[in-house]
Amino acid sequence: MRFIDANVFLYALLKPMRKLSERELEVKEKARVVLSRVNSGEPVLTTVVHLSEVANVLEDIAGLRLPHSS
Repeated sequence: MRFIDANVFLYALLKPMRKLSERELEVKEKARVVLSRVNSGEPVLTTVVHLSEVANVLEDIAGLRLPHSS
């Protein structure tokens, strides 16, 4: 089983604010392919820490604060 790092989610999901280099475009496309395979049912692993990192980045970009559970 493969492990997915937070960067895979971020590269696949975020819209860049600047023109990306060819290398960055390749990485972004590969990340999209990985998430597509996961969406199609390929089993993978990640950690709560990595998901939390993704959530934090998305919150910062959106200017949101999600409520913390008590």
